Amino acid sequence: MGKGIQVWTEAVIAKKQRRGDGSGDGAAYKPWLGAHDVASIGTLHRSFSQAFGRSIHMLSDVEWHTFLLLEHSRKFTQVYECYPLEREVTLQIAEALRIRHPHYPGTHVPTVMTVDFLGVDERADDMRIVAFDCKRSEEAENENSLAKLQITREYFAGRGVPHHLVFHSELPMEKVKNVEWMRSTSLKEGEIERYPGFFQDKVTQMARELSAGTHAMPLNKFCSLFEFRHQMAPGDGLRVAGMLMWEHILKGAIGNPDLKSAPLNSFVCTADANLPLVASL
Repeated sequence: MGKGIQVWTEAVIAKKQRRGDGSGDGAAYKPWLGAHDVASIGTLHRSFSQAFGRSIHMLSDVEWHTFLLLEHSRKFTQVYECYPLEREVTLQIAEALRIRHPHYPGTHVPTVMTVDFLGVDERADDMRIVAFDCKRSEEAENENSLAKLQITREYFAGRGVPHHLVFHSELPMEKVKNVEWMRSTSLKEGEIERYPGFFQDKVTQMARELSAGTHAMPLNKFCSLFEFRHQMAPGDGLRVAGMLMWEHILKGAIGNPDLKSAPLNSFVCTADANLPLVASL
């Protein structure tokens, strides 16, 4: 872990702005703060997102767990992490609210405030934007955290953007764990398959089998039999099922703490058994 920025000054802020931190569209976006900027005692995460075409930087477990749910939801065409708020505006809001604007520790430099995630959906004529802040529950009692949240809420309210506060204690952790597993089944960059397109073929075959009819057989047993029928390595059948779930082709109660052994009739396969399946793996 890097030491991060030791002393924040206006010159440091100007340098970050010049190099494009906190700006850029789509895959070209650069967060205002990355893991290299933060001397954090928490858990830092950096993970490439196929959905958004770039590596996402997260500065805590709460952010990582929230991001997993946002990415899996497919509600947003882009998710921008650590998105900076206009400092001139947050200073004005703080003054209007008569609360002290955050400053960098040990300085008189006003903080460039950020929101943890900005979800953007550009598919409709009117672009949809939603803001998310991720906190541990105990932060709700911290005076400085409350002041920041007051400013942030006013900031987005003035722009007509919904702002949601996500507490770690309220996250559906069984769902988070299942989504994290499903995400892990995707093909990795540079991964060597038995032959090119091997997993795509198996995804297609499994979807056809599942859409032909379901019964009470546990998913993991079906996957073991699928491996045997298709001469696959142990564990690959369940990986294919995870791929189908990650792509929302195989749908079930993903909050189930025993998802991998849930009965097949608790799932719905949305693929047409008579048509070729195209999955964006």
